[in-house]
Amino acid sequence: MNDGNTLLDDRPLLSPRRTARLLQTSFLFVFALSTTVLLLVDPDAALRPSFLMGSLLVVGATALAYTTAFDAPHYRLWMLTMPALDYLAIFAIRAEGTGGVTNPLVLMLAMPAAWVGLTASRAALALLTPMVLSVIIPDIVFVLDPATDVAAADRSIMLVAVYPIVMMLAAGIAYLLASVLAERQQQLIAEQASRSTAARESERSRRLLDAVLDTLDVGVIVITPTGERVLMNRLLRDSPALTARGQDPWEAFASIRAFSADRVTPIAPEDSALARVMRGETVTDRLAWVGAPGKKQVALSVSASPVHTETGGHLANVVLITDVTEYLQALEAKDAFIGTVSHELRTPLTTLAGFLELIAESDEAFSEETRQWLDVMERNVQRQQMLVRDLLTAAGSRNAPIALQTDDADLLHVARESTAAIAPEAATRNIRLTVDGDPALGEFDALRMTQVAENLITNAVRYTPEGGQVHVHASARADELVMVVRDTGIGIAPDDQERLFEQFFRAADARASATRGVGLGLPIVKAIVDAHGGGIDVVSEQGTGTTVTVRVPRKRLLEA
Repeated sequence: MNDGNTLLDDRPLLSPRRTARLLQTSFLFVFALSTTVLLLVDPDAALRPSFLMGSLLVVGATALAYTTAFDAPHYRLWMLTMPALDYLAIFAIRAEGTGGVTNPLVLMLAMPAAWVGLTASRAALALLTPMVLSVIIPDIVFVLDPATDVAAADRSIMLVAVYPIVMMLAAGIAYLLASVLAERQQQLIAEQASRSTAARESERSRRLLDAVLDTLDVGVIVITPTGERVLMNRLLRDSPALTARGQDPWEAFASIRAFSADRVTPIAPEDSALARVMRGETVTDRLAWVGAPGKKQVALSVSASPVHTETGGHLANVVLITDVTEYLQALEAKDAFIGTVSHELRTPLTTLAGFLELIAESDEAFSEETRQWLDVMERNVQRQQMLVRDLLTAAGSRNAPIALQTDDADLLHVARESTAAIAPEAATRNIRLTVDGDPALGEFDALRMTQVAENLITNAVRYTPEGGQVHVHASARADELVMVVRDTGIGIAPDDQERLFEQFFRAADARASATRGVGLGLPIVKAIVDAHGGGIDVVSEQGTGTTVTVRVPRKRLLEA
């Protein structure tokens, strides 16, 4: 009930027009049938003025139900005029014939009573009460009359007792039915509103996602597990390579030819990133070249991954495509530069090495101290030649492993020699440099591992403040050799630790300290360790120090 005028806040499932016309028409039909029977049984009663007046009231109530006023979406209090006319009609008919053949007509009033109940309004039920009682007022008067026949009085008493119960029961049942329907209607409205809100939010999220994806400089494709199209962002939709000659970008993408890293070997359709992700595999940063070999080609980095629901169901497949042509061109330019510089360095280093060999043939003519310095020079020339060779190798192929010449060796001996080589520099900085450990016998490239040790120890000394400590430890385990370099230096920031092994990268603290270096030492260290099939771990805390642990397979144990 709204404000005393509107009975229901929302449009009821049982509209006033349909219920009024259905019940009132039924009431009129039963009334007409009863009138016909009454004409046959007691014509005088059916022709009384009061009966004729009642008949007109019933017709008027029925006509009211068919007016446009009842087309209103909600039940309103004035609509109770229709059942009131019905009750007034029966009251008029029975006013002159109480206790006679018109008594059964009161049963028809259950239909307008039910209609009042369908309004689901307590106010309407309250107004129904005087209507019901008005019909039995003549019966009450009839019973109280001393001249009334006892048998007739008994029938009227029965009517007075039962009739109100029947009317209120009909209205109550209809009221409960309407209330249940109204409650269910409210639930449906709430569910519909919730679904509508969810749909709007989903649409808003979709538009937001589309807007975000369209601003990315990365191509994004989403397909269903069965290969059906879901999404392609603007970068790909508007790509000239996919829309040339009016092609559909989806079809162009599916039919595009891609080549491997050598730019010549075609990638088999079953080995493409799209085919692999359709099989549930994950592809990460796979390089593919698009374009005919010998002509202009575009380098693409492709990643693809299936997307699963919380229960593990395969929801969709996502493919990310990044144009890395300029990046690879920059790498090629860098490799070309490194190659050129390395070639220029190799010639004077080769000459210097040759002269050192000639001098070494006459080492008896030099003092012991001079011979030691010559050994240091020779070792450093070899190290520089190795560095040049590594740079040339990196310039030729970034993926080629460093060539090793393995032999039986002791990693502890390597650690001691490397420590001795760096000891003078540590002494000038008042840094305590120590080495210890156990014999670490195995099969590895001693010269390369010396390069690893000297690079790590040099870094530790250079980035440790004066008065600090650097400790080197070597040992052997069942299946691997381990070397640990620990310092009390400036440490490395967490963000920089992730990039320590990138070529030419130097940590921010290293650049701020003005310590010499080009950022090649650690990448070469990692390349050497990787070539041995080992691993390297870095644990560092700014202001406390750094610990670097190198592990390489022992391969085969030496006999004692």
